[in-house]
Amino acid sequence: MLTKGQLLADRYRLSRRIAVGGMGEVWEAADDRLDRRVAVKVLKAELSGDPEFLHRFRVEARMTASLNHPGIASVHDYGETASVADGPEDTAYLVMELVEGEPLATIISRGRLTADVTLDLLEQTGNALQAAHERGLVHRDVKPGNIMVTPSGKVKITDFGIAKAVDAAPVTRSGMVMGTAHYIAPEQALGGEAEPASDVYSLAVCGYECMAGHRPFLSDNAVTVAMMHIRDIAPPLPPDVPPGARALIEATLVKDPRQRYRTGGEFAAAVSAVRVGQPLPTPSGFTMPQVIPQQQQQQVVQAPQPPPPPQVSQPLSIPPQMAHHPGGQGRPGTHPTMQPAHQTGMQPVHQTGTFTPMPTPAARNRTVVWVMVAFLVAVLLVVGVVVLWKLTVKNNGSTGQGGRPTTSSTANPNAPASGQAKPDSADRIPGSQPMRINEDDYIGRSGDAVSIDLIDHGLEPQVQSAQGTAPGDLKKCRVTAIAPTGEVPVGSQVKVTCAP
Repeated sequence: MLTKGQLLADRYRLSRRIAVGGMGEVWEAADDRLDRRVAVKVLKAELSGDPEFLHRFRVEARMTASLNHPGIASVHDYGETASVADGPEDTAYLVMELVEGEPLATIISRGRLTADVTLDLLEQTGNALQAAHERGLVHRDVKPGNIMVTPSGKVKITDFGIAKAVDAAPVTRSGMVMGTAHYIAPEQALGGEAEPASDVYSLAVCGYECMAGHRPFLSDNAVTVAMMHIRDIAPPLPPDVPPGARALIEATLVKDPRQRYRTGGEFAAAVSAVRVGQPLPTPSGFTMPQVIPQQQQQQVVQAPQPPPPPQVSQPLSIPPQMAHHPGGQGRPGTHPTMQPAHQTGMQPVHQTGTFTPMPTPAARNRTVVWVMVAFLVAVLLVVGVVVLWKLTVKNNGSTGQGGRPTTSSTANPNAPASGQAKPDSADRIPGSQPMRINEDDYIGRSGDAVSIDLIDHGLEPQVQSAQGTAPGDLKKCRVTAIAPTGEVPVGSQVKVTCAP
């Protein structure tokens, strides 16, 4: 058991315990050899005898030591010693830079942060993560407890204890999911490989918590929270969050890592653009939707979506910060559990219990083909109905009203060029009311349309040009005169003058 004043490896004198994590304890200590204050992370005694955890601790030391960035806490030393009282034969320890400041988790516990402060912290953290991503390293546990903020507002990322090289062999037990549930990326929660975009998702969750004052998904059960990251859409941020910051977080909390900003640097560039009022950049891996032809767009009708419900919350500024050390979770109990504001009219979007990637280009192409086929079938059906209706009008003399057989009629020499037959007297309904013809209703219409309308009302159109000749194509000529007008008995001939 570690105690205050204990000397570790004949060099590091422990002064106070800063934090207790899942893998070990973090102590502030004095380096007697170099006369400086440092932070010492000691692997838990019960884990020091486990080859897997010991290997992971060594990996953290090597990985963090290989990174040189002002936004990442530096590693000074690593060792395995038996000089810890009551400890196992070999106790592993990691000596790191002591950061003057406090975890972001502690700052958030005091209240919401403004969008300006949040974006500044996100940009710094994204740039620091880029240093790891450039070397093929993924942090895999980005959360407010691992983001230190100095009194001057500078960011330091700590705790690469579960970091992993993209091309490295796994160092965790089969089936073990690494990462804190409240900030875990969907692909990590599903047991998939973490990638730089996974760190970006976790950082966006941190940004959400900063501006909302609470995490997007809340539950006492870690498995439930992980499932919510997989299937649910985060509730909207408070209405006082600026549109640019809101769009940034929403775009980064997408479930498909291919649609997110790929690296910490790309995310930091997007944050920078939002801070100066520029449009939000599109993620480099984002798949643009395929353009739908105009005719198909007319077939699509979307129901209007209700506006997001209002939430009332007051922004708070960051109070003065205290001296604290990296890598801790913050003081126990300082991060209260908060319930999201009651929302009306909007429920989380529940998807299936497994992560569903965005459709592949081939799948989208098949969808477009089927949409086009359906559209063509609809057009053919409409054309067929029109043709059938015209044929019925054309052959109107074949069957009388009420199904009575009728005599065939002789074609009128003055019949319209469209080939419409002159109705026989048997087709006329005895006692039918006369039709009222208003010239203004027909002037300017096509000869074809006017003829069909007159025939439908039991009249006999005689279409001709102003010279008394057949006008040619009735669809292209326009009616200039019609006679007689007023009350016209059914069966009467109507003279229609049509000009090209």
